[in-house]
Amino acid sequence: MPEEMKTTCTTCGGATSGYKCDMCGEESQAHDENHKCGGDHCVRKCAGCSEAETNCTC
Repeated sequence: MPEEMKTTCTTCGGATSGYKCDMCGEESQAHDENHKCGGDHCVRKCAGCSEAETNCTC
């Protein structure tokens, strides 16, 4: 499924809200392929714990 269409956290399955870098924590409303830590680190932000989905603590 394309990144833009995903609406659930890949870790806990809950809702997501925007994007967050799993390295530096920078947040954005849209995926940033040119993020300073690398586009692959700009991932969906879990709405439950407000962490990047790869760092989800739910």
